[in-house]
Amino acid sequence: MVVNLPWDVRLGAVRVWMELAKQWTKAGHNVEKFCLTDAFPRPTESRGLSSLRLIWFPRRAARYVRQNAHRFNIIDAHTGTLPFSKERLGFNGLLVSRSVGLYRSYEQFTRSIKWRWPDQPRGKFLGRFFYWFITWKLARLSDRSIRFCDLINVPNEEELSSLRNARATNKPIIVQPYGLNASDRTAFTAAAQPAGVRLQNKEICFIGMWSLRKGSRDWAELIRQIRSAIPDAKFTFLGTMTDDQTLFRDLHVSKAENIRHVPSYDPSELPNLLASGTVGVFPSYIEGFGLAVLEQLAAGIPTVAYDVPGPRQILKPLGDAVLALVGDTAALAARAIAILRADLSEYEKLREQCLAIAGQFSWSEIAAETVRAYRRAFDSPAGAIVFTHPFGLQSPSGGSRIMRALLQDNAIRFVSICTSPEQPPPTHLGIEVHIPLRPSFGRIERTRFAVIADAFTSLFSKRFARRLEAECIKARAIAVHSIVHGGMDFYTAFLVARKLNIPFFIHVHDDFIFSARGIPSEANAHAALREAWLGATARFVICRALGDEYCRRYGQREYLIITDGLENIAAEPKKRAASSELRIYFMGLFHLDYEPNLHILLTALAQLRNEGRDVFITMRCGGVRRSLIKGYENLVRILPFASESVVQSDLEQADLLYLPLPFEKKYELFVRFSLSTKMVTYIGSGIPILYHGPRESAVYGLLQSRNASLSCTKPALDPLVVMLREFIDDHEMGAESSRNALALAKSDFMLNDIRRKFWDAIREPLPA
Repeated sequence: MVVNLPWDVRLGAVRVWMELAKQWTKAGHNVEKFCLTDAFPRPTESRGLSSLRLIWFPRRAARYVRQNAHRFNIIDAHTGTLPFSKERLGFNGLLVSRSVGLYRSYEQFTRSIKWRWPDQPRGKFLGRFFYWFITWKLARLSDRSIRFCDLINVPNEEELSSLRNARATNKPIIVQPYGLNASDRTAFTAAAQPAGVRLQNKEICFIGMWSLRKGSRDWAELIRQIRSAIPDAKFTFLGTMTDDQTLFRDLHVSKAENIRHVPSYDPSELPNLLASGTVGVFPSYIEGFGLAVLEQLAAGIPTVAYDVPGPRQILKPLGDAVLALVGDTAALAARAIAILRADLSEYEKLREQCLAIAGQFSWSEIAAETVRAYRRAFDSPAGAIVFTHPFGLQSPSGGSRIMRALLQDNAIRFVSICTSPEQPPPTHLGIEVHIPLRPSFGRIERTRFAVIADAFTSLFSKRFARRLEAECIKARAIAVHSIVHGGMDFYTAFLVARKLNIPFFIHVHDDFIFSARGIPSEANAHAALREAWLGATARFVICRALGDEYCRRYGQREYLIITDGLENIAAEPKKRAASSELRIYFMGLFHLDYEPNLHILLTALAQLRNEGRDVFITMRCGGVRRSLIKGYENLVRILPFASESVVQSDLEQADLLYLPLPFEKKYELFVRFSLSTKMVTYIGSGIPILYHGPRESAVYGLLQSRNASLSCTKPALDPLVVMLREFIDDHEMGAESSRNALALAKSDFMLNDIRRKFWDAIREPLPA
């Protein structure tokens, strides 16, 4: 057990590991712990040093693990305490990241303090910067530990949903609550005073550290509202770990006003401390679970709380009568008052319900179930599908966009392998490993001279094959999926899958013969592709034209059309304002191949500007060559790549979406068999599309068949000027094509349908 807190039974988070340790030791397991005081034996009173120790702790914990890894099968570590790969730790067992409250949620609460309580002292600038750094660092440690673990253990369903919805990880997650020992429940029940006596006491109880998170700023108002209805109400504060002066100052009361304060206690004392309590109030803003709620229920004390994860899970059987919106002190006080005013039979019934709820959370059962889950993960670790592609998942290319869409929200563990020479951007979607086909040649990679670097690829092919096979074995690969583009990595992946006797899936985004780089001969490329195409378990292509062509070239096989998809589409075409303005928009990678198209467009816009028309193009493409826009700076704005939400915001300002494809004969294989991912984004926007490219393209064929775009299919200036002039003057032009584009998006490009088709094909040959 690894936890970055003192091994102190008074700390609720630490008690989780302490209680589990008792149960697991009792069941015959050998359990050891490495905690904060093991890492830093010398105590400190300095708050700053204590914070620094939290970010130093992982390295000391890692050192301890490396020295003792051979003695352990399982490491159950507090999230953020072991942010290292198992290779670096020298550990071959099961590495569990246990949340006792999701760190990102706690961070969000910390940020909310500024607007919840503006009068809260902010401290000095250096102090704020110091604690900002600590917070940032702890968040990074937390994210890294989730990235490197085998299994995540969370205390409630909301945390599981949060991790899945935020796409923070694709790791297996188990939900294990906290509980009580049988002896504890017996002690609580034996100490409790009769229900009638408790009702007469009118005593409100709170258990927890005195902090903003636990609701310390809400208690003054809670006391005022409860005492306005029940003047003789008493209040008990237990385990605050603060002094009387601080407590009474925050409550705006004097010590004599029916306030009992016990800053610290031994857990064995708690049943007697709660014996006279009537109702529990737990105004915590964020919790992992809420042991204090469970303890009061075990004492037969009905408890009200804010409706947050943890307390919500525990109190769910009692319904809305005991939960209030976060921060709504009036509602929380009203629920407490209702219980204080209940008649004896109602209160007795409520007490029995509380005892029944507490009985459902048993440490012995939770510990046993946790071990079973760990044993399943340890004995039969889930295999992974290995995805190889010549880009990172967060790269701005269309291929990465497709893979991000397919890999999100899936239940099968996967490992992404980027084979590009350049390091891929970081991703939170899952595990991504960089195994380059060849070393990077630096800035040359982003120029036309990259073909020279590709010529050296064959020198590194054996090393690449060894590394790819080793990664598949390490990931316990149950299948390999490979995108055919650029290099021969797909063929190596095919051979590795065949050697390991696991399914291989081939995915083609455009004609490989066009995109092939570093291939000794075209004949070799055709031979490799034919073998992989025929030997694949399933084949995915980006459009029907490409699938039919590959069947003609390499042999008839069934294939599925898998491309980019849309989660949402516009309800109706966008209505244009009656003005002479024209705002054109382009998004995505701007290939060098598009430069002639853009030159024609900019020349057309300059001519329209000279006619007095207000025309402009925004390009969210990262950058273009300066020489291309020289002289047209007042017509074009170049923006960096951005998130989907930013792109959607851009689209709201656009009148026309620009979709270019190269006209030159040398690009024929590319345009005939590829489907632009930006086209998919465009058709769902409800904004007219301007297709600017050859008639032979798959994009044109699809859009033309549905009358879903405006099209300029000649590489000449005049036709484009005429079309844009007409579009500016006729504000209804493009409305019908936009409507047809939306219908096309709905029928052929909804992401849920595409994702389901893809994963059904992947799952079919996999072992049950």
